[in-house]
Amino acid sequence: MAPLGARRPLLRPRARARSSADGLVLDRPGSGFQLVERSGAADETLSRAHARSGAGHPARARRRTRGRAGTSLARRRARRRSARARSRPAPRCAGADKELRHLPQRFLRPRRAVACALDGGRGRGRNRRAGDDRRSRRRGLPVPRPHAVPGAGQPARSAAGPRGIGARDVRRTAGDASPRHPPARRRVRLSRAAASHRSQRRAGAGAADSAGIGAFRVSFGPLLFGAPGALLALLALPALWWLMRATPPPPQRAQFPPTRLLLGLKTDEQSRERAPWWLLLFRMLAAALLILAFARPSLAPSAAEAAGAGRTLIVIDDGWTSAPFWSDVRNAANAAIADAERAQAPVFLLLTAPRIPARDPGEALTAADARARIGRLEPQPWRPDRADAARRLARLRGNFARIVWITDGLEDVGAEALARELQRRGPVMAHTPAQTARAIIVGAVTPQGVSAEVRRGANGPGGGAIAAETAEGRSLGAAELNFGGDAQTASAQIELPPEIAARTARVRIVGEQSAGAVRLLPAGAARPFVGLVDPGGAGQPLLSELFYAERALQPYASLRRGGISALIDARAQALILPDAGRIAPTDAAALERWIDNGGLLVRFAGPRLANDADEFVPVRLRPGSRTLGAALAWETALAVKAFPDDSPFAGITPPQDVTVRRQVLAEPASLQEARVWATLTDNSPLVTAQPRGRGLIVLFHVSAGPDWSDLPLSGLFVEMLRRTLAFAARPDGAGEREITGGPFVAQRVLDGFGALSPAPPDAQPIPAEAFATARPSPATPPGLYERAGVSASIDAAAPDEALTPLRLPSGIARAGLGATIERPLSGWLFGLAGLMLAIDLFIALFLIGRLPRFERAGAAGAAMLALFAGGEAHAQSEDATQTLRLAYVRTGDAQVDRTSAAGLRALSETLTARTSVEPGPPIAVDLARDNLAAYPFLYWPATSSPQRLSDAALANVDHYLAIGGLLLVDTRDAGRGEGRPAATMLAGIDVPPLELVTGEHVLTRAFYLMRSFPGRTQSTQLWAESASAASSRDGVAAIFIGNGDWAAAWAGNVGSDRQRELALRFGVNLVMVALTGNYKADQVHVPALLERMGRE
Repeated sequence: MAPLGARRPLLRPRARARSSADGLVLDRPGSGFQLVERSGAADETLSRAHARSGAGHPARARRRTRGRAGTSLARRRARRRSARARSRPAPRCAGADKELRHLPQRFLRPRRAVACALDGGRGRGRNRRAGDDRRSRRRGLPVPRPHAVPGAGQPARSAAGPRGIGARDVRRTAGDASPRHPPARRRVRLSRAAASHRSQRRAGAGAADSAGIGAFRVSFGPLLFGAPGALLALLALPALWWLMRATPPPPQRAQFPPTRLLLGLKTDEQSRERAPWWLLLFRMLAAALLILAFARPSLAPSAAEAAGAGRTLIVIDDGWTSAPFWSDVRNAANAAIADAERAQAPVFLLLTAPRIPARDPGEALTAADARARIGRLEPQPWRPDRADAARRLARLRGNFARIVWITDGLEDVGAEALARELQRRGPVMAHTPAQTARAIIVGAVTPQGVSAEVRRGANGPGGGAIAAETAEGRSLGAAELNFGGDAQTASAQIELPPEIAARTARVRIVGEQSAGAVRLLPAGAARPFVGLVDPGGAGQPLLSELFYAERALQPYASLRRGGISALIDARAQALILPDAGRIAPTDAAALERWIDNGGLLVRFAGPRLANDADEFVPVRLRPGSRTLGAALAWETALAVKAFPDDSPFAGITPPQDVTVRRQVLAEPASLQEARVWATLTDNSPLVTAQPRGRGLIVLFHVSAGPDWSDLPLSGLFVEMLRRTLAFAARPDGAGEREITGGPFVAQRVLDGFGALSPAPPDAQPIPAEAFATARPSPATPPGLYERAGVSASIDAAAPDEALTPLRLPSGIARAGLGATIERPLSGWLFGLAGLMLAIDLFIALFLIGRLPRFERAGAAGAAMLALFAGGEAHAQSEDATQTLRLAYVRTGDAQVDRTSAAGLRALSETLTARTSVEPGPPIAVDLARDNLAAYPFLYWPATSSPQRLSDAALANVDHYLAIGGLLLVDTRDAGRGEGRPAATMLAGIDVPPLELVTGEHVLTRAFYLMRSFPGRTQSTQLWAESASAASSRDGVAAIFIGNGDWAAAWAGNVGSDRQRELALRFGVNLVMVALTGNYKADQVHVPALLERMGRE
């Protein structure tokens, strides 16, 4: 026994301890138990009761109480408390799922009360009387001994008590104090809450009891009040009316002779004795609106319907067909969860889109858990499988008091089965969207551009637009889309040049985010821009070596004939080079650079190549060729052997009637360095390839005509060329990746909103024989795949995709997605009440004659309108977009700002006198507040003590650099050897990689030819954004950093006129770069410029 008055916890749980306002709190992680230490007074009372009850050690108890003052009085008080406790009836058990309220203190209540509270109403101790101690056969108040609460992961151990009632049987008790023990005394509280990590499936309808239901709310029809207690203030409105209508006491009359002087005077101003009734009614209405606003009303159409609901099942069609209105789907699901929370009912969730593994719909969720799952839920890139959902629901036992089905509004083969199963489980409310999703079922690149075919449902949108985009997401063009009448399908054509259309990677419906609204065009699906190298001199078309290649590629590629250099300058993606003999040296250098940058060169053998091979072949060739009937020949013509699995031609069956009569042979050692795509039946190579830089060289060991083989006359020739050109459309070059066979491997996959992302590491490959018939599913997600170097795609919408409206049985109620969304009204009521109070103020001032005269008010209003009109006109005249201006940053240093203004003014005058640019006066800008987008050139000088920019200024400067502005940062420290002010000025700005400006930079020849950039001194340094970092802006640098103090040089603060002239020339070149970019660096215009110079 602990000494009297000492503090000790009743339980010794194996858990961590923390302090709280009520005392020491011992928590067991994950179990929901809390133990609060009792005060010393309670411990003393417990010890005395223990001593008087006869339990424990009576002799020790008598020794503890012997010799104390007032022992007889304390003993009498203890007997009275024991008698009252024995005479108090035991509380009746309210069931396993209801809480016991108003229980006496745990240590001083009868044993049956303890058993009933702990076993949840299962009847323990039912045949024993209150106060009986089964262990000691005595009547009295048994006191539980200290015991341990099992820790996490340990089996429940029996607590000290008459029946060994363990912690697993403990139910939550009410937190209110009993009548015998007021809240001021601290007492032990042992509570059990549901662990967040445990499944609530076995809880059934009682799952909500352990979830902690939200605040008390009251509904009146479709109105829901979050703080209904505030409505009691409406009872005070009659009293408020009476107070406002109360008449003040009449004035006392007294004789005052001088008032006779006021007789006969009349006044026009009169005041009412009391407020008019309509004003009182207006004020009462404003007060009522305020009271209603404080009650937090919300418009919830389903509040009255769900008030008495029980178990709630929410069914969601979470395929890509729900992605366009996914926010409405989430709102409808959250509204159903809120209704279940108000009814204190568990929530069950059934998702119809397939998943691996499939989710169990029998898991009971609390409102918080269900809301968290809905927040993390995203649409899947495939259609729902309602038949599978119906089978999963059929395995679930029990019915539901309310079923909410959030549909995509479209029919499928399992919709009827799911509807019947839902009706069998309870009343169903189906929420359908106002407009269903659309899908692109066909997309292709044509000679005229990009075409697409779009399908919709009966209630789908009737118009829209489609857009063609590159792999990086840049738009290439768009076209309008119109459905005629009730037509379910519409076509659109985006007119683009062939070289632009060849870059198309996907087609999408503008403004609709779903996987079905995107059609992927993998590398090779578009029409690549192919150049046919024409040696010229072919009189008969059938005798030309390019005739058969042109006919084979015409349906699949945009073709152009010409020389090697001309086709490379035209940005051809692939070149078809027949047997043209040796390549000219001038073309060889251009061809090598083009291949290294990712070009595809397809060559055909012939007599010239057999006798004089060059370096643009994948293998080393033997001199001469092997011909039927010659020394290195075979007896009969050979056929094409079956293609290996690691070949791009894998899956094509070579025809038996295609034979080869002549070919060029490769050195056997060189075959180890190249890749053999096709062979003859004697294993001699027919097609070889080898990467070169980022490009690829492919050689057909036969001629492009029918002289050497039957290949150009067969359909095999068409398919082989088509698969070869698939390497030309890769954005990262024709020879970037390894060419491997086997199954199709996912490279990038679509999500439910139609966005491409890298394939997950656990994505399973698809066998080649199953890829052609693959449908979107968790095992075969839509996206881009690759096999043997050839790209292919699985689209979310198939060409035969049906978007039929959903047909529901007659017993299922229907509503829109927004019909159950809870809309708060407090803001509107507060605003309306505030407006009415403002109107009441004006009415009161008008009634007492305190409002200003309307004439003066009209004059003041006219003056204000004139002032605003004048300010608007002034703002229009000062619009920065109307006049080109050079801007400088206002630094706060008066001397530096004056120098900047003078320097830019002199530079503007020079530009006006020498160029066609006529800028206006320079302007100072604030980096934090002003819009910099209107100024193409911005000069930023450093002060003696530069400061770091604010967050607003940093965001403004980053935006200015991103949209193409040119920023010149002048540290003004040339020749002084000071610190690094640029590091402080640019801290926090997204500065790209920099490089020193050399003579090759476009700045040196933008207007004047310059080799250096002098400023206030001759020895200056200038740094600019690197060419690789500026590649997204066509190589135009966005930021220049130097130390020349150029503004001072432009203003004339230099040693000589020659130095100022060079500084002004540098400024002119800088402004020209800001206005024209790298115009002078574009070599495409060199011939035109030279021709113009020759004419002049």
